[in-house]
Amino acid sequence: MSFTERRPWLIGIVSIAILVAGTSLAFSFTKAKGLRGVYTISAELTDAAGLLPGNEVRIAGVKVGNVTRVTLESDAARVLMEIQKDIEIPVETLLEVKLKTLLGQKFIDLQFPRSFVAAISAGSAPEDATAGFFTEGDLIPVAQTSVPFEVYQAATGGTDVLEKIDKNSLRTMLRVLGSTVGTSKDEIGRALVALDRAGDVLGPKSGSITKLLKNLNQVSGTLARSDESLNGILAGGSDVLGVLADRRATISSLLAAADDLGQSLGLLIRSARAPLATGVRDLNSILLTAEGSLDELSVALEELGPAQRLFGIPLQFGRFTEGAACAVISEDTCSATGSPDDPGFPVKGIQPSPGPGGAR
Repeated sequence: MSFTERRPWLIGIVSIAILVAGTSLAFSFTKAKGLRGVYTISAELTDAAGLLPGNEVRIAGVKVGNVTRVTLESDAARVLMEIQKDIEIPVETLLEVKLKTLLGQKFIDLQFPRSFVAAISAGSAPEDATAGFFTEGDLIPVAQTSVPFEVYQAATGGTDVLEKIDKNSLRTMLRVLGSTVGTSKDEIGRALVALDRAGDVLGPKSGSITKLLKNLNQVSGTLARSDESLNGILAGGSDVLGVLADRRATISSLLAAADDLGQSLGLLIRSARAPLATGVRDLNSILLTAEGSLDELSVALEELGPAQRLFGIPLQFGRFTEGAACAVISEDTCSATGSPDDPGFPVKGIQPSPGPGGAR
């Protein structure tokens, strides 16, 4: 007799136990995040906005996870989400709750920063375009989340405003707006396109623009603190302009005189141009002649030294030169007067003797 025939109840109990264990194990597999390939992050919202567990989490319209739990904190609603493990979410990502269907079903839209998307599109390393990525248990702060404006809120909040609207004025405004838009729709279209392009250009530079505005605020504060000094400078400038206005006639006369002087100098230069040109030509001729006579001038200068020495030799003999000159220019002879120490001037008719006091 076989074992199954002897104890069928035991076989049934074991089979049921195996089925229960397998089912429990299967459920435990579905609950294990590591086995399902997901990680958990949370977000703080000012309003749960009707989110429910099971709502989708999307990035650029693609489902990347689900809402698992919505809880109430002290001053905000906290949403727990499971994200696919292969999806990296930058820490600058914005979270927005959006309407999925007209019946009120919602989903969470995660919006990557522009710089991160641009880096991925350009093929650059995405790590360089973000400060980091969300990991298991991280929290998206309330400053990076937003919720939709419900229809009933708009209806309730706008009822009082609609009741106070002047219907006739509204009708007139719509008629004028319609005619204006009808005549200038092309210009408005171009303006909207240009505005959209400007938004694309200014978007990546928002940080620089914010820094510029802060610096302008600091400059405005500095100028405000220096208001009295600026007033003094402007007052001084006003005084200077007043003095210049008083001296306007004098400055005008000075400029006119300077203009006349310039014209006179021009006439003088034009009138003296021909004599100057002639003088330059004559000087050029003189220089050319002197250049041709350089050899003769050199010889003359060489002979000038010996001639000067020969001319100076007679002067060594005292009054001999005067006597010789007297003899040359006088018809008769010359005679010296005075003593040897002071012979005096030669006298006509007496020739000096060779010796002291002697006559020839």
